[in-house]
Amino acid sequence: MSQVAYLGPEGTFSGILARQRFGEKSDLVACATIDGVFQSVLSGETPLGLVPVENSSGGTVYDTIDLFIRNTGSIYILEELALDIRIALLGRKGKKLKTVYSHFTQIKHHADWLKVNHPDATLVPVSSTAIAAEQAAANPQAAALASPGAAELYHLDILATPSDAQEINVTNFFTIARKPGTSRKNASRTALVATLLNECGSLHKFLGPFARQKVSLTRIVSRPVPGQPQTYVFYVEVEGAETDPSVALALGSAKRQSRSISMLGSFPLGRRFRS
Repeated sequence: MSQVAYLGPEGTFSGILARQRFGEKSDLVACATIDGVFQSVLSGETPLGLVPVENSSGGTVYDTIDLFIRNTGSIYILEELALDIRIALLGRKGKKLKTVYSHFTQIKHHADWLKVNHPDATLVPVSSTAIAAEQAAANPQAAALASPGAAELYHLDILATPSDAQEINVTNFFTIARKPGTSRKNASRTALVATLLNECGSLHKFLGPFARQKVSLTRIVSRPVPGQPQTYVFYVEVEGAETDPSVALALGSAKRQSRSISMLGSFPLGRRFRS
């Protein structure tokens, strides 16, 4: 039976994906924050964690990226998963709607729908869609943009399903562990954290080896280094496994063009699930 930490409380999309990916009998541990998921894995409380990394509307989940940067050498990516997000407006039928709670990514994704259908409602971002449902359950004149399944959990009615009229809404997640994956046979991505030299053209020099070896970059995110103004560290993903000849050659050259490189692992792109 798998022990997996995820961003809770029960009813979040992280929890929905964890249950689908690891099974109904898995031991799922809800954490209040993404940092809590990392700490659960780092402490050995759970061997695995599930964290969101990117939403097709909200963009990069910077908390996750920052935690990878902070914990390089201690945490690794085992796989990437995708979840098609279905959203419902949950509340109480027959009540005047004054407030809508949700995670900011869902408020952003459904902004046009909310403007047309509930133009006078106050939009309040909270830390998760499940927390949004909790808040709506406590306020008869509030509603939540959350998963349809949260209606039963929090004793709410499904008032509408705005996701039916919206463009595709997908969140990508990583399964994380304290050790890298042992099999790289099916690995199609490699992730790393790079600190570049403090000189003109350092990013261009770092990326050059990947272009010369025809290795495609799939993600690159710059993050400021605390206490060092105008200094950045980069989270980078490339196509292919670390052991692929072209990737290995590119990494070898890139290391000589950087202050440091820390590997986060080579991993497969896993299944796409539906919430």
